[in-house]
Amino acid sequence: MRIERGKIAVLCATIFLLLTFAFDAVGQTASSQGQSNQTIKPQDPVETIINQAQQIYLEGVDAYNQKSFSLAKRKFDEALDVIFYAPQDINSDLRLKNYYRSLVDKISSLQIESVIAKADSFGVQIYTPTAGDELAEVTDAELNSLGESGKLSNKDFTFKATLAPPVYQFITYFTQGKGRQTMLIGLQRAGRYRALAERIFKEERVPTDLIWLAQVESLWSNNALSYAAARGMWQFVPSTGARFGLMQTSWVDERSDPEKSTRAAARYLRYLADYFNGDWLLAMAAYNCGEGRVASAIRQSNITDYWSLRAAGYLPQETRNYVPAILAAIAIAKNPKQYNFIVVPELPQQFQTQVVKTQTSLSALALKLKMPLSSLTALNPELQRGATPPGAYMVKLPIVQTQAEYTTVDVVKMGDKRPTITPEQAPPDHK
Repeated sequence: MRIERGKIAVLCATIFLLLTFAFDAVGQTASSQGQSNQTIKPQDPVETIINQAQQIYLEGVDAYNQKSFSLAKRKFDEALDVIFYAPQDINSDLRLKNYYRSLVDKISSLQIESVIAKADSFGVQIYTPTAGDELAEVTDAELNSLGESGKLSNKDFTFKATLAPPVYQFITYFTQGKGRQTMLIGLQRAGRYRALAERIFKEERVPTDLIWLAQVESLWSNNALSYAAARGMWQFVPSTGARFGLMQTSWVDERSDPEKSTRAAARYLRYLADYFNGDWLLAMAAYNCGEGRVASAIRQSNITDYWSLRAAGYLPQETRNYVPAILAAIAIAKNPKQYNFIVVPELPQQFQTQVVKTQTSLSALALKLKMPLSSLTALNPELQRGATPPGAYMVKLPIVQTQAEYTTVDVVKMGDKRPTITPEQAPPDHK
């Protein structure tokens, strides 16, 4: 009996050990499978972009809280650039689009808050839809429903431009669709800067027809500011503006300076054309979404023709609309009567320059010179806070009959009677 009980005990112990080893083996297998699944689980590219942008944004908030506003501005610009230059189109993913808009709103709120606090802020930016923002929302279905208008050839342009149905569809959009009013506004406003732009584009060896990028970008507005943080007539984002020499400080943003920003735009277009072997359609596409994204699309598709690249779906929707919209705008602008536009363009902007030796508000300058403040702000849209920056600055003044009125401009001083600069004194940042 003892022997039988002993055998049973040994048998039970053996079974227990076998079961223990089995459970351990199953557990190790499950664990290894779990680790394997974690390893091979693909990373969500949109989540990666959002996390990267959020991290940089939080670094900017930290800098802002420490009153390091220059660093905060740089970080906020970098955070926006992460989204703007991401491989994914902002409008193609709802998460990315919603995050981007919320990021813009947060940054804008901090900017306004800093000015209200009279801090050394980085400037108020009020984000409003631009012509480019609106065009980004136009779908292929909407274009196809409009039909095609106009009759063009390559000879109608000052550069080699192959044509496709979307060009004619956008002519319909601008002449018979909801884009007609914006086209009319742009044709009128272009009178202020057309001669200036044509002169600069010629000097920079860029086809003069391409001045009509300003129509699609901003309706020729120096104060236009898009949701992509692009500013001015030529809609430079902060990083590209800096890349082409446009100064951006808490006092001055040269992206809004008509002459300097036009020069930068012409040089950027010339660079892009050289980058894409003289193809102006690809250069225009890259002006919209960046040369990196267009180059990446070409590498992925092995396609170098803009229209084929567009048809294959390798470009963002905004860029798909951007190039044909510009070609349509050029065609209309060169023959407005043909498309039933009776336009009286605004007169060219004329001014003279004088040096203000020390910082002064535009309201003090207008009072000194006995002229409307609105005239000064319109001629100096790059001044972000209603005043010249510290030190000497070259201001633009209306041309008058006699030079005698401006003989004291270069000695205007704020001195002990320096006016308080408030947010209300700054010119509005919207169109």
